[in-house]
Amino acid sequence: MENILLIYGGFVALLILLLITVLKPVIALYLLPLAFSLSPEIEIGKTAAREISIKVEDLLLTVLLIRVIFDFVINKNFPLERLAGGRFFTPMALHSLVLILTTTLGVAMLYASPASGFFFTLKLLQYFFFFFVVFFYAQDKRDIKIMLGSALLTMAIVTINGYLQIPGGGRIAMPFEGENLEPNTFGGYYVVLGAVVAGLYMHEPKGRKKTLYALLLGAAVLPFVYTQSRGSWVAGGFSLLTFLALTKGLQRKVLIFAFAILTVMSIPLLPENIQERARFWKAEEGYKSTQTVGGINFDPSTSDRIEGYKDALNLFAQSPVFGRGITGAGFFDGQFIRLMVENGILGLMSFAYLNYMILRYLLSVYRRTPDPFSRGLALGLFCATTGMLIHSLGANTYIIVRIMEPYMLLLALLVSYEKISNAEAHSVVTEKQATPSRYTYPYLVGAPSTA
Repeated sequence: MENILLIYGGFVALLILLLITVLKPVIALYLLPLAFSLSPEIEIGKTAAREISIKVEDLLLTVLLIRVIFDFVINKNFPLERLAGGRFFTPMALHSLVLILTTTLGVAMLYASPASGFFFTLKLLQYFFFFFVVFFYAQDKRDIKIMLGSALLTMAIVTINGYLQIPGGGRIAMPFEGENLEPNTFGGYYVVLGAVVAGLYMHEPKGRKKTLYALLLGAAVLPFVYTQSRGSWVAGGFSLLTFLALTKGLQRKVLIFAFAILTVMSIPLLPENIQERARFWKAEEGYKSTQTVGGINFDPSTSDRIEGYKDALNLFAQSPVFGRGITGAGFFDGQFIRLMVENGILGLMSFAYLNYMILRYLLSVYRRTPDPFSRGLALGLFCATTGMLIHSLGANTYIIVRIMEPYMLLLALLVSYEKISNAEAHSVVTEKQATPSRYTYPYLVGAPSTA
């Protein structure tokens, strides 16, 4: 009886949430960061290869997109000016077309099944839809900062949840992961959110916000370590190096360097299982598939990845240009290897172009804008992107929901914030130019007053 009441209660709450989304889309955007990380996955079906599941944010996104279409088709009130400044629409559209083309060819060549190919391609395109709806509806700086606050609140909640898991003694993961825990996802999430919080901290003037950023970042360190995700540790290290390279001022560089040194020095104080986990080269006795590179015997997990990469190269040689389509080559634990096999050279090129455009934009904003919020967010996202690229060497980072959705949200918030700031600056310049003065009309100087 209690379970039935919970199901009905959840269904009613979901209907109310969807109604609010239709009437006031920006409120749904406030809730999206919470839904990204705290929504359980609901299995709705299975393909031959994988499960098909939905989350609350999937429903919110669907309703938001329908609302956009409704404004355009029914009300004839589509505000095209909202799309101005969407710098990543072209590379996102190009990468989307490549994914669709290569998967269609993979299905035609009987490499990929139509159902799994369709649903998992749709899942990848969904990240770009999230960017679109956030950019479309976030038209006020106050709304943008509320959404950022919601993302940081979510980070605090999952951090507390991480601390609650530590006494269990195993690897820790994000909430609602189910039976198959994915600590690597939790680690990748921290690589993104940790870099963003660090960037905001560095450029926030002294005050309460700076203290909150420091507390949030400091609290996340221990759960990040206890994920025992070696790929995430390496990615976090590269993010730190990127901070060190980009930040200006001796004080900031000393702070980053000191944090890195303290982290390394604290390793002997960590539990033995975490120290063991950090030894990539510790081969396991009796494991038959141990891989050796340069005379170093790797552990089973790393050995499995290396063996998978060798298999991937053989598959890539069979279809190098278009690949085998999404889900058409089995499972590979590495984004670049998977992209190479599934989408071929075309997929690698469109993916590289998209990331190049993102990194170029973030670096441009960081170097030219005087606004501390924009600078901090741009710096954090730049370092997060470099960390994600390293993380994706040993994980399918760019298809992991709980990493990519927050990343796309934060990227859209920065682009929207910059668009609003540029419009405000242009408005001020226009007003100054339009206001006549005695310097504009010198013949009025000394003219008799008409009052």
